Amino acid sequence: MDDMTDSYCGTTPPEAAGPEGGPPYAACVLCQEPTEYPETAKGVTLCPVCEWREAERTACSG
Repeated sequence: MDDMTDSYCGTTPPEAAGPEGGPPYAACVLCQEPTEYPETAKGVTLCPVCEWREAERTACSG
């Protein structure tokens, strides 16, 4: 019965999942590390580290 449930519910296979078994995450456009955004997110996706550095850089260029 479990085999039918797994194939029926359409769960993401572990190899396609992102960190910690979640959905596939988009890669950071600067360093290619996984981000907190799904692959379907539009626009520039940054990992938390690059996002922080970008915020520091733009905050000081006032």
